[in-house]
Amino acid sequence: MLGAQTAFAVATALTLVAPMAQAEDATFWKNVGDWEISIDPTISDGCYAVATWNGGTVLRIGRNPQEDNFYFLIGNDKWASLQPDEPYDIEIQFGSRAPWDVSANGLQFNPGETVYLHAQSTKMDFIREFQRALSMKISYNDNEIDNLKLTGSRRAWDEVENCQRQVAARGPGSASDPFATGGSGSGKSKRATDDPFASN
Repeated sequence: MLGAQTAFAVATALTLVAPMAQAEDATFWKNVGDWEISIDPTISDGCYAVATWNGGTVLRIGRNPQEDNFYFLIGNDKWASLQPDEPYDIEIQFGSRAPWDVSANGLQFNPGETVYLHAQSTKMDFIREFQRALSMKISYNDNEIDNLKLTGSRRAWDEVENCQRQVAARGPGSASDPFATGGSGSGKSKRATDDPFASN
């Protein structure tokens, strides 16, 4: 069996306004295939990529310039048993590579809304695997809870980095540019899943 890599810490310091495809105060940057790239002013104008699959899973992965790291959020309305501020040890595997052990935290933005699994790290090997992989398997308690087909993840993260460089060059507050163009991302196909956290 492949050995697991450990590179993540429970994420508690990140403050976000909205968890879904577009944060409430976010500035749209551009679409890259099925991914939407935006800038979140609540995370020091951090750029991020987000995609939604038809099974309901949302994956958002982005930069936190203030902490000089990256983070991700994974959620699905069906995972209704997830609790805010509770720790969840999950496993993420890209293709056939060794899985990553991830200490995530339940993160809820407003009462009654979806709770997301949230983690952050400085280990860029995770990002490199994300860019190269065709699939991303998520497991909890040794059970696979989702297996996302990744398309265009290399281009999406490249654009996150390009966005971040340009935002940094413009200086603080540049994300509020009123002349930025708007748009919306599109989802990817994925089978429906049940709540894997219901009995834990």
